[in-house]
Amino acid sequence: MKVDVGKWAVIVLVIALAAGCSSIRARTEILENEWAVYPGVRQDAKEIGEIFGGERSASAWLNGLVASVLIFDLPFSAVFDTFVLPYDWHRVRNPGASEETRDSSTESPAPESGEIEEAR
Repeated sequence: MKVDVGKWAVIVLVIALAAGCSSIRARTEILENEWAVYPGVRQDAKEIGEIFGGERSASAWLNGLVASVLIFDLPFSAVFDTFVLPYDWHRVRNPGASEETRDSSTESPAPESGEIEEAR
């Protein structure tokens, strides 16, 4: 029996892309005060634990498929989370820093010419 490796590679790639990267999902779902390093790996581990712990009410075949995708995604999330570790560390050490810079850039009006001369 001849196995078409290209066909299976495309199927695995489509499944991985359809599931979404846990690193991206974790960063969009995380609250400002709950930011942590390696959130994608943490989310993968949490969801895999829920599946193997019997906490999910989906059918067994669906849980098996989701667990397979999460296990497949785990090393990719680890690599991505390692690349963005400096950003995550900054967010952990300075909670709300992104909100302050965003607010100050949108709310501060441009100084008038008299204010600039007084500051010198």
